[in-house]
Amino acid sequence: MSRRVTGLATMLAFAGLFACAVALAATTPTSVTLQWTAPGDDGATGTAAQYDVRVSTSLITEGNFASATRVNNAPAPQAAGTTQTMDVTGLTPSTTYWFAIKSADESGNWSSISNLVTWTTGASTDDVRPAALVVAVANTTDNSVTLSWNASGDDSLTGTATRYEVRWSTSSISPANWSSATLVAAGVPAPGAPGTAQNVTVTGLDRSVDLYFAVKVFDDMNNASALSNMPRVDHLLDQAPPATPTSVAASLGTGGVHVQWAANSEPDLAGYHVYRAVEAGGAWTRLTSSPLVTNEYTDASAPDSVALWYAVSSVDGTGNESALSSGRVVYLRAANISALTLQPVYPNPSHTGDAITLPVDVPASGPFDGRVDILNRAGERVRTIELHGLVPGTNAVTWDGRNDAGRVIAPGVYRAWLQMGSTSKQVKLVRQP
Repeated sequence: MSRRVTGLATMLAFAGLFACAVALAATTPTSVTLQWTAPGDDGATGTAAQYDVRVSTSLITEGNFASATRVNNAPAPQAAGTTQTMDVTGLTPSTTYWFAIKSADESGNWSSISNLVTWTTGASTDDVRPAALVVAVANTTDNSVTLSWNASGDDSLTGTATRYEVRWSTSSISPANWSSATLVAAGVPAPGAPGTAQNVTVTGLDRSVDLYFAVKVFDDMNNASALSNMPRVDHLLDQAPPATPTSVAASLGTGGVHVQWAANSEPDLAGYHVYRAVEAGGAWTRLTSSPLVTNEYTDASAPDSVALWYAVSSVDGTGNESALSSGRVVYLRAANISALTLQPVYPNPSHTGDAITLPVDVPASGPFDGRVDILNRAGERVRTIELHGLVPGTNAVTWDGRNDAGRVIAPGVYRAWLQMGSTSKQVKLVRQP
């Protein structure tokens, strides 16, 4: 098989256009009949795979062939030498058109452009166009709009029209921008008798924006009605909130508490709100007056508190707000304490009847639970003080000088051992009579 189809086997021509009146009789003000002899798959033999028929109101060339209007429903190629015809309809009266054809084999090799045929359609005696429609919105869903109307006529309100054009746009439709509005290709009914109730459902719509619709009616002479009214369908209110932000982190830094989180991916995201609480499980206070467009925030007005909790929500363009993220705690005190420390106790020495204070420095990172063991000179444990919920900073732990049985211990030298996490610290205690 050859690598390229060299062209149509014979010149494309209107049936009898250059020879007799029969061809003119086959034309109408809105249609013409094209006739040609089928080419072959390989030169003048075999059967081609497909035709591409184009029409334009300006000269068609090899360079602009693809931009000319493609005529649908071209016939399937027949064996080479067979006479084939095709009706091109929907033309406008008193208008000059150019026509051309290409053919292709089963491998997708295309011929060069055929000769050109030009024809000026005749004038129409029908100058009465269909009446304009009054269109209503019958129903809407999340992605569709159903339009309804009563059919007009071929000649104003009489006779049956030929076809409808339904178009929609995200902006107002006018006669000037009609052709740029989106054409509805599926589901448009053929016109009924005048007064017939008809409808079309336009699907696959983005209901997050306002939509505008309009319809024109065409008769058999391609006379178009005036533009219908233009119903507007308001955008569907988005009630679905965006996802809750994740990976929220908070830390004490220069200028205040720095809060960060992972960015959301919703296309309609407007931003984020940051909330603060002064106690675990406490009431949240929103810190941002308008949504943040970045995924970080510095709280420069943190109150004087041991700890603060922070959470983040996301907001979309409609104002829907997500649930709050899980709270993240930041300890504001003990910023200068880098490690767990047991400071010297006081008073020391102390009398057996006196309570003593064991100052425990806790860094902001914790841990916050532990114990203090009081050991005698022999290393025997005489008292254990459980520590729970120590906050960052200096905590005053008190020992009343008694053992686990509640009795005052004898004078002597003792050691206090602080155990928190993996850290152990000790100090020496002297108890006097």
